[in-house]
Amino acid sequence: AVLHVRDDAEHRLKRLRDVLSRADRTLTEARAARVEVLSKILASEVPAVSGPATTLHEQLAAAEEFARGAQWHRLSPLLDGLEEHADEELLRARDSLTAVTAPLAVRAELRGRLDAYRAKTARLGMAEDPLIIERYDQARRLLWTAPCDLAAAERAVQRYQQAVAEIGTPRTPTDRAESG
Repeated sequence: AVLHVRDDAEHRLKRLRDVLSRADRTLTEARAARVEVLSKILASEVPAVSGPATTLHEQLAAAEEFARGAQWHRLSPLLDGLEEHADEELLRARDSLTAVTAPLAVRAELRGRLDAYRAKTARLGMAEDPLIIERYDQARRLLWTAPCDLAAAERAVQRYQQAVAEIGTPRTPTDRAESG
């Protein structure tokens, strides 16, 4: 068992260094993304991003010291726990990045939806309708202004979609008489 720990130690330590390095880079990316989101999106609920897991780095340094000192009986249990915690740290960092960038993803989805509906209006020959133009301009202005108010932009895109649906729906003579 001791020989197995000794032979496997460098591989496991290298993997741990890699996982913790990826977690640190992901957290750094999440902190930078948070600054970007706060400048581009009007949102008070962008989660804070924690710093690197210093305890895990300290444990990794201790594990490396145990390996250098051939303290295999101390190294094995430390590596077992450290590997599990390092993987959890990487998942936490990825979740943090996803949570922080979610508002940018929502804005991108709204922009895509707006563009798709604009293409639809052009195909249907409705692009020159004054209501369609007004609703499109309103939604576009909200989506391309920083900081973007996502709630207002989403409502504007929905109003645009609704206008496209209403104007794009063929009316019968009875419908026209009732609305007039």
